[in-house]
Amino acid sequence: MRWTGVVFTGLVMGLASLFQLSAITVLSHVCLGIMCITAAFRLYYKLLEVLRWNPGVHPFQSYLDYDSSLTDKETVMLVEEVVLLIAFAVTEMKRLLFIENMIDSIKV
Repeated sequence: MRWTGVVFTGLVMGLASLFQLSAITVLSHVCLGIMCITAAFRLYYKLLEVLRWNPGVHPFQSYLDYDSSLTDKETVMLVEEVVLLIAFAVTEMKRLLFIENMIDSIKV
């Protein structure tokens, strides 16, 4: 229940922010907030390292070590999937807007 409350609160705050501000402004403020929190963690771990209470371990090393690069084969496969999704969306919109099926067009 705690995570549900956190997610719901975050979604409501995000929608309220988007109601008043642009998406770029909201995204930049969220990124700035995340950067402030990670900087505080980094400074805390650096202080512990200076006081010799902690070995020099970077708190986000597991995230820095994660390899998020794509191979050529994966890139081609993702582009093909995106092209297929766009083609499907275009044909579906064409079918709905030009009233191929009256019931489906009325539902939209």
